[in-house]
Amino acid sequence: MKNLQETMRELQKTSESLAKLNFNQEHPWQALSQMNQILDANFWESLVKLTGQTASQATAQASEAVAAMPKKQKKEKVRPIVMPRSSPEAFPVTDIYQTEHLLIVCCELPGFARDSLEVTLTEQRTLEIKGAIKKHPYAASCIRQERAFGTFSRQIELPVSVSAKGMKAQYQDGLLELYLPRDGSPRERKTTFRANL
Repeated sequence: MKNLQETMRELQKTSESLAKLNFNQEHPWQALSQMNQILDANFWESLVKLTGQTASQATAQASEAVAAMPKKQKKEKVRPIVMPRSSPEAFPVTDIYQTEHLLIVCCELPGFARDSLEVTLTEQRTLEIKGAIKKHPYAASCIRQERAFGTFSRQIELPVSVSAKGMKAQYQDGLLELYLPRDGSPRERKTTFRANL
């Protein structure tokens, strides 16, 4: 019984720590990193002890419990759509984050030629990202190739209407992030944006 009380106290501390996370809408990565540190191996071991289940069962139940927790700022529940990496039309690999005021599109683009970026927003709901992956300087002497290079283009249907006005782009550590202000009023038909990264 004593073990159970200690485990419950640990879980309560973890829950309180998660509730105190500072979430910055412009840069959500810091909060995600802090959450990863809080939900360390000790947290999952405590859950396993508490439930007497396997780690994978406990992880699945914990995910369901976290998803069911009431959220103060979040009005609608949005689950990420996981695209298979093998799909050629799914390049670049992209995640979309939604906050109260922004839609953040994050693309994985290692070796991206920064001056080639062209973003087109159509009907405030379709985002097209075009650019080029630079050819490696030693491409002529390549003996094994798994990475692709050359031009790319990807169209992404957005879950909410956004505006090109105030759109920002940032490229760092192989990730291209596009910050699009949410906007429910239909005004813009097609806007093309060239970023200086």
